[in-house]
Order: sequence, then C-alpha cells, then structure tokens
Amino acid sequence: MEMQLSLALQNKWKQCAFETMTPVQSGCYNLICNKQDVVAISPTGTGKTLAYILPLLSQVESNGELQVLVLVPSQELAQQVAHVWREWSELSVQTLTGGSNLKRQIEQLKQKPEIIVATPGRLNDIATQSKKIKFHQLKTIVLDEVDYLLQDEHLPTIRQIVKRAPSQRQLLFFSATQTPIIYDLSKWFNTTPLIQTYVKEDDKAIHGYLLVDERKRVDMLKKIAQNNQTVALVFFQHVAELAMVYEKLTYHNISVATLHSDMHHTQRKNALDKLRSKDITFLLTTDVSARGIDIVDLPMVIHYDLPREKSQYIHRSGRTGRMRNSGLVISFISDKQLKEYKSLLPKDILADEYQLHSGVLMSKTTKTRVINHKKSKNK
Repeated sequence: MEMQLSLALQNKWKQCAFETMTPVQSGCYNLICNKQDVVAISPTGTGKTLAYILPLLSQVESNGELQVLVLVPSQELAQQVAHVWREWSELSVQTLTGGSNLKRQIEQLKQKPEIIVATPGRLNDIATQSKKIKFHQLKTIVLDEVDYLLQDEHLPTIRQIVKRAPSQRQLLFFSATQTPIIYDLSKWFNTTPLIQTYVKEDDKAIHGYLLVDERKRVDMLKKIAQNNQTVALVFFQHVAELAMVYEKLTYHNISVATLHSDMHHTQRKNALDKLRSKDITFLLTTDVSARGIDIVDLPMVIHYDLPREKSQYIHRSGRTGRMRNSGLVISFISDKQLKEYKSLLPKDILADEYQLHSGVLMSKTTKTRVINHKKSKNK
C-alpha cells in the first residue's frame, strides 16, 4: 500500500487507523490508475467508495476544470461520497441532487468544481437548463450502485449523460450485486470494461429471524428497544406502515426517527445524524436507506417487512457488519413467510431462529446471546 499511495494519502490512511486495503481497493487501484474501464462487484461494506477515489486522486488536478463525475442513486449517498472526496483531498466538490434548490445549485457551479457527485435526474435537469456543466472536460465517469442506475427506467437518462462526455473518457462501474446488464455494457456505452468480482473477507454479520405475527411486530420492536440498549436501522416496505409504527413507538417514549423519500433533504440528513450519534434507538426507513449509506459500527438491521427481492435484502443488510465490524440482521416473519425468507438469503448465509429470552435476543439453535451494543453518544 505504501508503494501505491502518495505520502499525504499514506498519512491520512494511518490517521483513519486503517490496516490493509480490502480486496476491491487493492484490486482496482492499478487498473484505475492505468485508465482501464472497470466493473467492480464487491459486497456491501468493503470500501468501494475509496476503491475508486484513491486511484482517481492520483489523476485529478486542482485546476478549476471538471474532471470526475460520480453518479449515485440517492441524495444521502451523494452527500456521503462527496464527504469522502473532501475528507481525502482539497479538491472542489459539488453535489447536485433533487430536494435542493435548483437555481442555487446552478449558481454554485460558478465555483468550477473538479468533482461533481450527482443523482442522474437532477444532473440531467441542470444540463438541459444551463451550460455551466463542462462535460467536455470530463476524464472519468463513475456509476456507483450501477445495478440500480442501469435499471430500465434510469438507463436512458444515464446514456444521455454519458454521451455528453468525450468519447475517450474512463468509465467505472461499482456494485454490490451482480446484474445481467453488466455484460451488455458494450452495447449501451461503447466500452468493454474489465469485470472484477471480489469476495468479502471476515464477514462478521450474523443473520437470523424472529417468528412474529404482523399485528405483534410493534410490540416486538418495543421489547427489543427496552431490553437490548442498542440502535438499529428498521426497514419497511410502505411509508404508511412506517408512520403508524413511529406514532406507536413515540407514544411509548421510545426514541425514534424516520427517513423516507417524502421527506425534505434536511430532515433526512438530520435523521441520519441522529442515528450516527446514537441519539435514537431506531431509525425507521424505507429502501431509500438501503444503498451506500455508511453508519460506522451500526450494530443491527431489522427487516420489519421482508424485501421483495434478494438484492434488496443484500443492500439493506449491508448497512451492518461493514469493514470487518460485527453486526446482526434480524427479519420479522410469520410462519407462512419462512420459505420466502430463506429464498432471499444469499447462498452462503445460514440464518438461525432467534427469540427474546429474559429480554435478550438469543439464537434458539446455538443459544448464543447477542452482545449488547450500549448506546453512547460520540464525544
């Protein structure tokens, strides 16, 4: 690692108390430095953001010219990626996302960012209304969470954006899950990227389920909150159900917040900040929080509602057990849902049934108690 990174980046690496690079970070470094188009498939929590930022930092100049465009699926991920760029460099970075003032974002482009992190819809809106985005200067375009960005409803917008850039630009595609469209990239983007697949080392996330009828799930959340002194991200399929559970938990004086797509971006940011600082017990959310959101050492993810697809399960569950930290993924299911639940599990995951025993979550198979993660505010 010392031979690859500049002295400044080596010092920053040590300040962050990182040890060795993850497989996706070490595997992509030289490929990206050599301007290779790359598809990188690596599980959640393996450091994919730094896997493309570190090598790109060796190429980007602080010259007031737009050089890198990162496309992401959500406001939250855009802010997070931009934060990492700023943390590791002194480059000018701008986010362009929905939910923020359009005219203000266009005005801020006068500051001539070297890096833009954007959601595709907002970027496309600005590009059609203004000529302030200098696409002809771009050297690299990153599609982060490419399996989502290249779904049928988003593909035309992504293609339109990529066509605005020079034909010799570098294209980087990052994803936690493999999707058939990555084998058709030459058809859509005139490139034949090198496809790299990485496995997760030392996965410490434990998966399990609680058999609980739908009408008793709020009570189960109350018991977990009252007895386990932990914090958790709780996933719902529908905002209406989420809102109902929020009302019931707050009535019982359980500290919770909500995060979903109907909220203003500042409200969403505040909710995430409360979870990161452990000021709340539960953050009730929809799949808007399933992709890319990085909560340091989040102890638990709860599937209040099962996701519809395996990829959703993977992305939701990947919010815990990140970067070699431990974590617990618990799904609330009824007896009738057991088969459906097992079909959502990745093939290398074995899940135990759990129960609340004397107020503590415990595996019925191994009789292993879940280690409590005490809530303590960051000082």
